[in-house]
Amino acid sequence: MIKVGIIGCGRIGQVHAISVAKNPACTLAAVFDPGTEQARTVADAYGCSVAGSAEALMHSADVDLVVIASPTDAHEAQFLGAARAGKAVFGEKPIDNNLARAHATVRALREIGAPVMLGFNRRFDRDHATLQAEVRAGRIGRVQSLQLASRGPNSVPSLKYLQASGGFYRDKCVHFLDLIRWISGEEPVEVVAMGSVLADRSVAEAHDVDTAAIVVRLASGALAHIDNARRAAYGYDDRIEVFGTAGVIESRRLHRGNVMRITAEGVQLDALPANSFERYGDSYAAALNAFVVKLQGAEVDIPGIEDGLMAQVMAEAATLSAREGRIVAIAEIMASLGIPARL
Repeated sequence: MIKVGIIGCGRIGQVHAISVAKNPACTLAAVFDPGTEQARTVADAYGCSVAGSAEALMHSADVDLVVIASPTDAHEAQFLGAARAGKAVFGEKPIDNNLARAHATVRALREIGAPVMLGFNRRFDRDHATLQAEVRAGRIGRVQSLQLASRGPNSVPSLKYLQASGGFYRDKCVHFLDLIRWISGEEPVEVVAMGSVLADRSVAEAHDVDTAAIVVRLASGALAHIDNARRAAYGYDDRIEVFGTAGVIESRRLHRGNVMRITAEGVQLDALPANSFERYGDSYAAALNAFVVKLQGAEVDIPGIEDGLMAQVMAEAATLSAREGRIVAIAEIMASLGIPARL
């Protein structure tokens, strides 16, 4: 039985607590959150203890695996602290909002040698995983283009969240930048991005955007396009299409149900999920389970620290492209920070 400790008992921490409770190979041993009441609520729900600090949880003999679900500014110290304490680490992205610090953290984690997984849960969505496997198996021939769309949910993050998030490209878009590499099996070469504030003027107060388009050129010459928006009035809309020389494959948008109603007034389908947790609920549990199975000795493909860093490199290139209005080479970002071409 793998004993799990969770640092951060906000929305995503609670999602991870549910995943731990669902997993027969895990037990939730301890939680910590600076908001003691939040931590106590989670502890009472799952019958675990509340640690006195993040450090106490990391060093507890009752914890084998630390889940880091805390605010981004705490990630670097907690990734390193948990790894140095000899724990396996399942951490939410990013490793750190500053790319240079993220790279230094990745190097340190390599030296420590602790097992680490980044929480790119969309890789573990059933339909996305099927699409990736078929693309990698050559079912649609040589990949020519990828189209990734993510719009929603129908809400706007708080100004406090936006100011701490690192910006749209580093925050929401980074999941899809990771998917491009995972689906194609290729490394990015160039990135160009544009963004606007169109739906919610309040986003401009954080010097951010709410609507963006990113194009990535891959090493083979294949092109990937991300259509991303913070808010969609109709729900949470995520889908992927890959076009190749022998066909096309789609991971389509999901609805809350699969009922179609046809009347004289027209055709009505069930609505889309309200948010990413409803859309990707099962993928959070599947991601944790993949890490657990790997810790038990199985050969499982998981997003590691290098994957997290490369997604951040791509996001940095997109941020710079949007700011300066030009195509940005991935090599430029890596060279400017002293990051070698091969991570």
